[in-house]
This record gives sequence, structure tokens and C-alpha cells, in this order.
Amino acid sequence: MAQIHPTSVVEDGAQIHESVSIGPFCWIGPQAKLDAGVKLVSHVTVIGQSHIAEDCELFPGVVVGGRAQVLGAKDGEDRVEVGARTILREGVTIHGASAGKDEPTRVGSDCFFMNNTHVGHDCQVGNKCVFANNAMVGGHCIVADQVWFAGNTAIHQNSWIGEHAFIAAGAPITGDVIPYVSTNMVASSFSTLNVVGLTRRGFSRADMKEMRQLIRFVFASDQGTFSERVDAASSEFAGRPLAENILKFIKHPRSGRKLCTYEG
Repeated sequence: MAQIHPTSVVEDGAQIHESVSIGPFCWIGPQAKLDAGVKLVSHVTVIGQSHIAEDCELFPGVVVGGRAQVLGAKDGEDRVEVGARTILREGVTIHGASAGKDEPTRVGSDCFFMNNTHVGHDCQVGNKCVFANNAMVGGHCIVADQVWFAGNTAIHQNSWIGEHAFIAAGAPITGDVIPYVSTNMVASSFSTLNVVGLTRRGFSRADMKEMRQLIRFVFASDQGTFSERVDAASSEFAGRPLAENILKFIKHPRSGRKLCTYEG
């Protein structure tokens, strides 16, 4: 039987696995689902159609499934999915998907959200992402696997962040960030790879050389237009998977936002 503190409210209809632990002063709404091993420390709110997967840990002040922060929004399904083993520290907020959307707001598995971080409505956050204190991601953002956000970062709505990117402390991001790079602390620019993160994850020097070559070919050359260089790179780097992955991101229509600029 689940361990539920007597000061907490679990509304009728909530699906609570028998191994769940709910500490004092929590509120679990009627459409919420908590899987095996979930732990709510205290003062946690899980509302809307929120599904918290196994072995997640939610700390005081966390709110999952709140109404989307959109003018005119009304209470609705407010769907959220949080993947297994994700940790939400104090004050984290994850808002539900806005009305009429096909997908819930989604956070992947094995993520770590530090104090007062925020995921806006309709975002899709990948696996093994880390959000340092006060990092904020606006609505409809797409964040790939293993992206790390330093403290006080602010990501504009509809932005895309490629896999293994690192967002520097305090950086305001208003464009899309290609995979594998580290942004600068000035607005929406990058000049180097995420060398520390890539090294920790087993990427070799040869791998990073391939990434740099592609980035310089596309971003640093003055030959032709940007589109022409992207087309030329597709032939020049054919069969080189890491370069091809960056090109795939560049050529994808995404949400129509510009790419962050290169200042190498």
C-alpha cells in the first residue's frame, strides 16, 4: 500500500502505485498517475493529466501539470509526461500542453532539474538533460538528449536545442542551437564545441575534429551563400555521421527560427 501522509490530498481517480511515497501537504489531482517508486518529499502538486514514471523524486514546491501560461487559456487536459528516474528539485514547474495539441508536454528519463527551473507548455525535453538553477524554457521548445543548461538561462519559445549542446550561464537564447556546441554568454551565439561534455560522454578527438570541420565549412566560409554551403557540405561530408547529424538539424524546418550565429 502506498505511503501517504495524512496531511496530503489524493483525489478520487488518481492512479497511485502501491510503492509510491507521498510526504506531507501534497496535492494529487484526479487524473494524475504516479508509477512505482515515485517519491514526493512534501508540498508537491501533481495535477492535470500528469504521468510521473517510475522512481522519480519530486521535492517541495514542485508543480507538475499546471495550466499553460497562455492568455485566454482555460482548465483542460493539461497533459504532462515525466520520464523514469527524473529528479525535480525545489520549485520546479512543468506546465501542461495547451488545448488541442496532439502531444503532452514531455520530459525524458534520467533528467535532473535544479531549483526553480521551468518547462513551458508543449515542450519536448529529451533524456539525461540537466537544468541548473533558474533555467527557463519557453513554450513549444524542442530540447534533444543530454543538453545541459547552466544557471539563469532563458530559452525563447519555439526554439530547438540540438543534442549534447551546452547553454552557458545567463545566456538568452532566441535562435536554434545546433548539436554538440557550447553557446556564449552573449545573445544567441556559439564559438566552440561542448568539449567537456563530449569528452565525458566518450566522443573522441577524431569525432570532434569532424564536427569542427563541418561547422567551419558551413559557418565560417565566405564562399557562396549559407544555403549553398549547406548543400555543398552534404556532398563533402557524406558518410560522416556526426557531420551529417548537424546538417540534418540545419536543414530541418524546425519552428522557423533562425540559427544561433557562429563567432569562431
